[in-house]
Amino acid sequence: MNVMAIDYGTKRIGVAIAKSQLAEPLAVFENDQNIFNQLQNVIDEHQIEHIIIGLSENDMADQTREFAQEMENVIELPFEFVDETLSSHEVEERLKQQGVKQALRQGPIDHFAAAIFLEEWLEQFKIN
Repeated sequence: MNVMAIDYGTKRIGVAIAKSQLAEPLAVFENDQNIFNQLQNVIDEHQIEHIIIGLSENDMADQTREFAQEMENVIELPFEFVDETLSSHEVEERLKQQGVKQALRQGPIDHFAAAIFLEEWLEQFKIN
């Protein structure tokens, strides 16, 4: 199953995909009026069959749910929420361990965060 992960943010949306048991960071899109067209292009190009959306905590979780409701009206694919708490922190730590300079670590890493929680979901999916 080809799966797309979305790391929702009010300014940027990170996207990762998996066509096997390996998640691949794909892109970071501006969260603007074109976002659903851009996501649909990814879906079409990569033949996505399922979407997972990272869900954090508090107000951001509410905003993510609102985004998902809007998406559901435009994109006709099944989706589910997964816990994405600390995924961005984990990406920063991994990049730091790999010697990536701080200036690059502070840039858009949303697609890497999406890949982290997509990998976790794939592991769970594989087991069940």
